Amino acid sequence: MKEIVQRFYDDCAPAFDEEQDEFAFVRTPEKKIVADAFDKILGPDQTMLEIGAGTGRFTLMAAPRVKHVTAIDISPNMLQQMAHKQEKSNITNIDRIQGCFMEMDFNQRFDVIVSFSAIEYIKDKEALFKKMSGLLNPGGRLILTTAHNTFFRFWGRLGNYFRQKTFMQAYGKRQMRRLLSDNGLRVVEMEDLCMKYPLISGIMLFVHAAK
Repeated sequence: MKEIVQRFYDDCAPAFDEEQDEFAFVRTPEKKIVADAFDKILGPDQTMLEIGAGTGRFTLMAAPRVKHVTAIDISPNMLQQMAHKQEKSNITNIDRIQGCFMEMDFNQRFDVIVSFSAIEYIKDKEALFKKMSGLLNPGGRLILTTAHNTFFRFWGRLGNYFRQKTFMQAYGKRQMRRLLSDNGLRVVEMEDLCMKYPLISGIMLFVHAAK
């Protein structure tokens, strides 16, 4: 599956940011809730790991507020787009690393781990949360946005399968709480958002947890 995902994002990298603007109904509330979380938790002495950093939509928002960011993505072309934006912004504290997070070894722990609309591509949820927790310093924070397991999101995931040839994972709130608790993490904030109406849950799940 990782080869399929890499090829897809390599191909769409040059126009990725413009395409995301077409999904403002999702990306605008996602950006706001993440920015609010960054305002609350980020500090100049912190190290951050970002999983699935892409073109740096959130990487470049976080980097000026922390000591260092390690930005991982499976697509070299997406990371190259980030590099262009990083150069224009004169941001020098980001290390861009191409590869699959689940296959990587790390020789350090981090104060903050983040991932935005990316962990859906990692099939083994148990192993993912074990690894993320193991890489967090005591007192560290985990910030995620991911697909919320709802009826409406299922049809979006199905449509995405025909586009990307990948059926993405999704998380329910109960499952998310269990994965966090089983790995020594406590929920600070959890909220569903985007296309949320009375009696209808949002299609995206925002998670802020602490170790």
